[in-house]
Amino acid sequence: MSTFKKFTPQDYSIIPFNAHKQYNFTSASSATNSIRLFNSNFTSESISLYSSASSVYGGDTINNTKYNQIDNLFYRNFNKLGRISTGKQYIGQDNISFLNNKRVLYNKVNIASIPAGLYGHEIKPNSIFISSSVYEIKDDGLGNLMLDGDNTNDYETDIRTNILNIGPVKGFKRYDLNVFDGYTVNGIDQYFYLDGIKKINRINSYSTPEEGNEYDDSYFYNRLFYKNVTFKEETLFRGNFPTVRFNKSNSEIKLGHKGDFNFNPGDDFTIMFWANISQSATETSYLISKSTIKEALPTNFPKLHNSASNPYQIPFETSSEPQFPFEIFATSNKIFFKRFDGNITTTIDGSFSLGTMTHFTCRVKDGTMAIYKNAISLATGTDKTTNQTQNTANIYIGNKGGSSNFLSGSLSQINIFNKALSNTQILKHYSSSNGSPYIGNVFYQNGFITVTHPSYITALDNSTDGFINTLQFQGSHQIYEHEYQCTIEEHEFNNTSNISARKIKSIKEAEIANFATGSNFKPYVTTVGLYNDNNELLVVGKLASPIKMSNETDTTLVLRWDT
Repeated sequence: MSTFKKFTPQDYSIIPFNAHKQYNFTSASSATNSIRLFNSNFTSESISLYSSASSVYGGDTINNTKYNQIDNLFYRNFNKLGRISTGKQYIGQDNISFLNNKRVLYNKVNIASIPAGLYGHEIKPNSIFISSSVYEIKDDGLGNLMLDGDNTNDYETDIRTNILNIGPVKGFKRYDLNVFDGYTVNGIDQYFYLDGIKKINRINSYSTPEEGNEYDDSYFYNRLFYKNVTFKEETLFRGNFPTVRFNKSNSEIKLGHKGDFNFNPGDDFTIMFWANISQSATETSYLISKSTIKEALPTNFPKLHNSASNPYQIPFETSSEPQFPFEIFATSNKIFFKRFDGNITTTIDGSFSLGTMTHFTCRVKDGTMAIYKNAISLATGTDKTTNQTQNTANIYIGNKGGSSNFLSGSLSQINIFNKALSNTQILKHYSSSNGSPYIGNVFYQNGFITVTHPSYITALDNSTDGFINTLQFQGSHQIYEHEYQCTIEEHEFNNTSNISARKIKSIKEAEIANFATGSNFKPYVTTVGLYNDNNELLVVGKLASPIKMSNETDTTLVLRWDT
């Protein structure tokens, strides 16, 4: 019998599996192992991007290039594209639902880049731990970074209940309205610096162009319109965030009617926002309301609006129904929360300090209206409305119906939830500033860790070696197990190829010595080799002890190895 035997497809298999290796790095050892930390910052000013440093193109002094790379790969239009991609993230992390992964990028992001040689196929979810002199951070297994010990149940994290969200997350891109950001209307640039060249006629406020589409930061992508506002960075409870400033005369944010914002008696809901209000003792300013004015089609009022002057049936504004689900306004240093069903009005109010950034929550829960100031109960009262409070009015932010009671001050983190948040959730939304337990992200299959929350940005910082004490994670390395079953039937491989059993001790001589020809002589297997069609040895398996061949039974030898 020949010493070679061909395998059939049923004789072998290749099985992939993941093996995990634990890594524990300090600040010094992480640098030694090529883990890099980057501080990066957004800017729209082309003239401040680069220094005249050593590189050919100059030095990117604030790592704006890295900021744009991270933004383009993982954050830009994530809400929009994630919804389109059937609930999955549109880049990497294929097994994580879009609904569970929160990505928010402000004007700064600090980055930890881990080499692929360490993390392998991916960073194992739920394996990251980062400690600094101040913070201890972990990942939640869903691509989010959070403080160790924080409980997501203390927040409202279901993005489907957050039916309106105006951070504005991207407000920082308009801190300087006189910097060109690529936005055009009818081919005309709307801003006044391009490539460092100063133009005339500076812009003092921002309005959404008629041809432009702007949306809120929620899962629902609500279309909104800014009018004569400015954007500024202000300090909330934790860190600096973009705010929208209103000029007291003609500023507003407007959203068209949407049934989701109609809350009738018996419906629970929560409205929360940060506000810095400046007004006199006799002034009243509206913060957010769904009342007063609605949009109508000319066909409903043909005598007034369906004419030669309006041939395209452009909607117009007119008085809405008298009832409304909510009005929130401030008179002097008192904030009011009001509902009206066409017959009965319910109003509660409480005092606050003018000229101070304050967190407000207006909630209806089980028929009780409540106002919270900085997560502390300020006023409560029974909702006495009995008839419907729904209407078809627009939502106006910063004034009443677009024509009166204009706000002087700023708003930030404007949110409406279609449920009543608990007292604990209100507290956490206040203390986190932006209502989220997440401070950054992990892109497991790309080896990037990012911290984006303004208050925790120093948790990953390359400006000094002292910020990271510990970086721990597990690399997930994909390994393939190869298995070959070498079946020796009873009549096969019963002769020895050992030259010591030959009459002439040579591989060229095949005649067996006399002592090996008897019936009691049985060859033993000590080595199994796998060869290709060219008789080239590929794999060698050495047995722990020799195995005696049999003329009466089959023998199967199993070879396994990993690659």
